[in-house]
Amino acid sequence: MVFILIMVLLMRRAPLGPVMLGGSVLLAILYRTSPGAFLGMVWRATQNPATIELLAILTSIMLLEHLLGKEGYLEKMLKGLRGLFQDRRVIMALIPAFIGLMPSAGGAIFSAPLVGQAAASGGIAAEEKSFVNYYYRHIWEYFLPLYPGVLLASRLSGLPLPHLITALAPYGLLVVLLGLPILWRLPPLKEEEEGPGERLIRAKEFFTGTLPILVVLALSLIAQIEVGLAVGTVVAVLLIRHRYNPSKLWHLCREAITVKTLVLVWGIMVFKQVLVDTKAVESLPPLLGRLPVPGFLVFGFLSFLVGMLTGLMAAFVGITFPLITASMGDQLGLPLVVFVFIAGFTGTMLSPLHLCLVLTVDFFKADVRKVFRLLVGPEIALMTIALLGYLFRI
Repeated sequence: MVFILIMVLLMRRAPLGPVMLGGSVLLAILYRTSPGAFLGMVWRATQNPATIELLAILTSIMLLEHLLGKEGYLEKMLKGLRGLFQDRRVIMALIPAFIGLMPSAGGAIFSAPLVGQAAASGGIAAEEKSFVNYYYRHIWEYFLPLYPGVLLASRLSGLPLPHLITALAPYGLLVVLLGLPILWRLPPLKEEEEGPGERLIRAKEFFTGTLPILVVLALSLIAQIEVGLAVGTVVAVLLIRHRYNPSKLWHLCREAITVKTLVLVWGIMVFKQVLVDTKAVESLPPLLGRLPVPGFLVFGFLSFLVGMLTGLMAAFVGITFPLITASMGDQLGLPLVVFVFIAGFTGTMLSPLHLCLVLTVDFFKADVRKVFRLLVGPEIALMTIALLGYLFRI
């Protein structure tokens, strides 16, 4: 009942944060939880170190993203790209890919004008430009720890973040490869050749623009430093480098920090706590055992369905992962988590409610049905590979 209610509300475009809190309240009522006990669950979720750490990481990422745009790092990155590569098809794919390094909601709208410029006078259809801008923007979201979905999946499943990233990273590469047949069938366009001196300048601009992100990745993935500490360190260095005084920092925080996103994540953690404390999912393991369909397919279908109905990564992770964790217990392993994650992500990529898709199609004035036809092939192929990966424990 709670799951269906959440789906109905999300399909009506209700905000995810309040919906998750409403689901928590309904669960508590159905399981005859007293108001005092419910508030205790909310308090335990709020003061849980995992919740506090996750909110701190997201706040740091918001500040980093805003700093990179405000101080010109993003502009240098894009200038460097256009100077380093001559094939405009490559540039078209790299622009949304590099802008996708920053987890902006609806961030595809930032790269869409640049993709349009790269494809100018090339006879490329609006649907093809939409596909490239939308599809290649999301390659990092499969494994990059700057994205809330990856962090939530790690926290909710209890799997170490480095292990999850290592298992998911190949899927980011697969996404790139699966999109190449469509990218290479576009008419080739060449940028004007630049001299060695100009190319060196572009290379320096590109390196300077991407350096803060590269440092975060190096600290978190190579040095094994916690993501929050890695992002916070880079933010602190940038604040000192650009001489932010208290007043300037206060304005930056007001512009950068999205309270709605933080409430959303907090609501998901409360929902998980209520699920556990009310023992609402104790009947799931025997129920799944009686179904004629394997449990992993049920979880994969639920994740895909939530992703498709909401178009939100945080939704399919926040709703399905607590159910899976509570149902599987000690039997929850990395292969199942990866399969369910890819299933949910495939649903979000094929969702007509995905904000990046809506903004991209609107910008290029494309036929959304034709864009979906381009998306279906790579997405089905990726889902098939994920299923085989689970079955054969690859």
